[in-house]
Amino acid sequence: MAGNSLHESFMYSLLNYSDPSYPITPSAIHTPDTLEFFSVLQSHIRNLRFDTPQTPKPLLIITPTHVSHVRAAVLAAQKHNLRMKIRSGGHDYEGVSYVSETPFLLLDMQNLRAIEIDMASETAWVQAGATLGELYYQISRKSKVHGFPAGVCPSVGVGGHLSGGGYGNMMRKYGLSVDNIVD
Repeated sequence: MAGNSLHESFMYSLLNYSDPSYPITPSAIHTPDTLEFFSVLQSHIRNLRFDTPQTPKPLLIITPTHVSHVRAAVLAAQKHNLRMKIRSGGHDYEGVSYVSETPFLLLDMQNLRAIEIDMASETAWVQAGATLGELYYQISRKSKVHGFPAGVCPSVGVGGHLSGGGYGNMMRKYGLSVDNIVD
């Protein structure tokens, strides 16, 4: 299937799978022929050896603005047999979240950054695009004695950190980050 017809077909599927209450907007979909494609792609590349003209690029980048857009993107990618790479904060020095030798799309979680802290239940709701620094900051705004056992680099994305287990300095006492998740 040619790139342009794949793009059109994928867009149709994406809109079809989208929740009509939260429609995905064209500004959340980036193709190589749009102005912002390369700035979105390069915004979280930490290892510059993956930022070369020879590096395989995604066919599309989707930057969801609502959680329902994630579901729609997954279903559309599955329908079109497209590999999906998911990027949270981009602290991926091996390029695993944004490089592939096979055609792929990049689901960049950078817009899903909401953090809600509930001190009564001592819990937090954190979206995958938030960074550890943002999480720590929001916790510190609510409490001077609470914390969360996670990494020490504030620019690491919560989604990637947690999917990798969540190694951090408080691990000996509180375990990995994933040991403290209520799902």
